Amino acid sequence: MNETITQICDFLHAINLPFSLTSIENETFLLGVNLNQGALQIDIDKVKYAGDILHEAGHIAVCEPIYRAQLQGNVYKNGLRNGRQKQAMHGEEIAAIAWSVAAVKRLNLPMKTVFHDDGYRGASHSLINAFDNGALLGQPLLDVWEMTSSVYGFPTMKKWIREYRWIKELP
Repeated sequence: MNETITQICDFLHAINLPFSLTSIENETFLLGVNLNQGALQIDIDKVKYAGDILHEAGHIAVCEPIYRAQLQGNVYKNGLRNGRQKQAMHGEEIAAIAWSVAAVKRLNLPMKTVFHDDGYRGASHSLINAFDNGALLGQPLLDVWEMTSSVYGFPTMKKWIREYRWIKELP
């Protein structure tokens, strides 16, 4: 296992994000990484980009807790099949991106770890520039879910796993 993947797995273990190192035989959205019933599966022999692990972990971390166990394969398509609201999943997608940025900053890894050249439909460089220049891309959601530090702000996190629905608990 390469050093970056080891560092990421140690981080996931430290924040209690469920994952396992396993062989993945089925086709996955990102090579070597799969979501299965709210847990991350990592096939270290197939992972092409270590940052993909962080992005998929971000989906688990920012998912509404009541839906986390339903995370399976393609988060969006599976979410629609399970009756999730589109806008909630869109918000979680952008929050997962911000979460992965906070993670690479915490791990002192380069932004290119998550925003590699083959990711984000060619927008990786633009995303790096946006985050480097303080653009608000998902951070407000991490704030409202009380995941970021109220003292230091993004990218400093006080909680790595979301505990609330949209705004505290809804009736």
